[in-house]
Amino acid sequence: MVGDKTYHKLRSLGIEKVKTVQDMPIELMERVLGKNGIIIWKKSQGIDNTPVIAWHERKSISSERTFEKDTTDVVKLRSILVAMAENLAYQLRNGNKLTACITLKIRYSDFQTYTKQRRVSYTSLDHTIINTVLDLFEKTYNRRILIRLIGIKLSHLIGGSYQIRLFEDSEKIIKLYQAMDSVRNKYGKNALQRAIGMEVKSIGNETNPFNGQKPILPITIGNKH
Repeated sequence: MVGDKTYHKLRSLGIEKVKTVQDMPIELMERVLGKNGIIIWKKSQGIDNTPVIAWHERKSISSERTFEKDTTDVVKLRSILVAMAENLAYQLRNGNKLTACITLKIRYSDFQTYTKQRRVSYTSLDHTIINTVLDLFEKTYNRRILIRLIGIKLSHLIGGSYQIRLFEDSEKIIKLYQAMDSVRNKYGKNALQRAIGMEVKSIGNETNPFNGQKPILPITIGNKH
């Protein structure tokens, strides 16, 4: 855990192993390397007062796809965005989180990168996130330039379950998402997908981004066609 300059300084003193530092007087290490010498000596003794941070709250989740070959295939691009948004929304619900800011990222073949974001009412529902992402895409995409990368980020996260919006949602749609997530939790996140995103190769992973756990095992069931 020393930098290049400190490494060469230690080697010039004939120090090659941690054991040598352990046997040296702390005063000598301080005289040669100053405060850094004291820190290195203490660490060689197994002493480190740096506080242990066991957990920090995640502020955003995101998903990106870089293409092997730059593309202007709008159907393909929309399919990937839908698959990304669907997976991120599922991650939110699986982590009991809500997002209030959706960001679209596009990198063109000339490596110019553009982002566009929109604030939304706190949500974790697929259709709200997907519709917002596709609308941002329509407002951002320049059809005259090949695309190298696309991505989505959900930020301004808070903990909590989704609350039904009186004039826009229904108990039926909430129960539908609960049933869908139940199937995904049992059979894998790709067990249920929107038709538009079914041809997209796996997006994301099975690990919950909020606790690092792997609550589900991906398996293939039936025929998706």
